[in-house]
Amino acid sequence: MNKITKKIEDIVNELIREESRKEALSILEKCTEEHFKDFLRYYKSNSDNVCCLVLDAAKIDLVKSGGMSQDDNDSFGKIFLDK
Repeated sequence: MNKITKKIEDIVNELIREESRKEALSILEKCTEEHFKDFLRYYKSNSDNVCCLVLDAAKIDLVKSGGMSQDDNDSFGKIFLDK
């Protein structure tokens, strides 16, 4: 089932800067249902910054499980506290 509907694309276009949208959509397509629901819940509560944190957490989990890779130029999934 494709989770990426026109509404999800519209939300990503609203919240995420242009150069990071493709990565955000890829994360939302591959992430767990829990992360996906969290993203929507925080969007509905106007917690835009938390939506980005959900994308970070989802990307970290996807990288750990081998579902995605992490590149230095990626916008999400960086563990900024370790630097």
